[in-house]
Amino acid sequence: MGETPVINPMRVFGLATAAVVLFSCMNVFLKLASEHHAIVEVMFFRNALAIFPVLMLIQAHPEGFGLLKTKNPLGHLLRGGVGTFSMSFVFWSFALLPMADATSLQFAMPLILTALSVPFLKERVGKYRWGAVAVGFIGVLCIAAPSGAVPNWLGIGVALVGAFTTACTMLIIRKLGRTEHALTIVFYFSLFGTLITACFLPWYWTPPSFESFVYLVMTGLTGGAAQVFLTKSYAEAPAAYVSPFSYLAIIFGTFFGWVIWDDVPGWNVFAGSLIVILSGLFILYRETVLKKHLVQDAVLDMVETPPTEADEYGPADETTGQKPL
Repeated sequence: MGETPVINPMRVFGLATAAVVLFSCMNVFLKLASEHHAIVEVMFFRNALAIFPVLMLIQAHPEGFGLLKTKNPLGHLLRGGVGTFSMSFVFWSFALLPMADATSLQFAMPLILTALSVPFLKERVGKYRWGAVAVGFIGVLCIAAPSGAVPNWLGIGVALVGAFTTACTMLIIRKLGRTEHALTIVFYFSLFGTLITACFLPWYWTPPSFESFVYLVMTGLTGGAAQVFLTKSYAEAPAAYVSPFSYLAIIFGTFFGWVIWDDVPGWNVFAGSLIVILSGLFILYRETVLKKHLVQDAVLDMVETPPTEADEYGPADETTGQKPL
């Protein structure tokens, strides 16, 4: 049994990489904002401000605001609830842990997602994808040396719960992507996330300063743009293909932690990063070769079984026995 192919692997690679870069920027701003505001308030700005870039993209789309018509309102509601719950744990982990540690622990998600995509999405995952995901995770373990003598078990637990719930969210996105446009999915997630977090603001609101307001706004804008790219990539490719590219976030997370928080990476970071990059590129190579073989097989089938006269001109007339011209 073959693997589920990716129709346009290079396009999905670009979408997934853009999402990783933007999410890494978002993580910087949310960590800075969480030093001044509660996680619920940061999440509110993340979701509310993400609506604006999504609406701009919807307006520029040929279908326009017709994209807001949905065939699966319950699916969007489920995605909004699970996604908001997942976001709360992911954001909380970045507030509790150093940036490199929090980023690294999120990479339990691809393994969980790859395992869940088989029973829930009926996707076929071959030995090469499984191997690349496993090798990539080994690279993450090389990078994720705990910061400090005493592990922050609360932060670690929160990060792992966030990884599991994020995998569940990706499964919902993958199913929604079969019938819903990526912009439709992102819009309703941002809308539901805004409404849910707004309910808690009376108890957690802190008036922002100019500096923290900039952090909150940038968290929302970068997160909204990243969500568009990520949702589009999961809508166009199997989960086991897209998820390993999220490993690249550890490189950006380590870099930002070094520049902003003076967290100088050790040799293990560079060694693990190399493993992560190579595993992602290997998956991309595998998908490109797989697609090439599928195209070649289709061409050979056409050459070996040329169209018959009946296929070219249509069936014979039952009364005259002649072919139509």
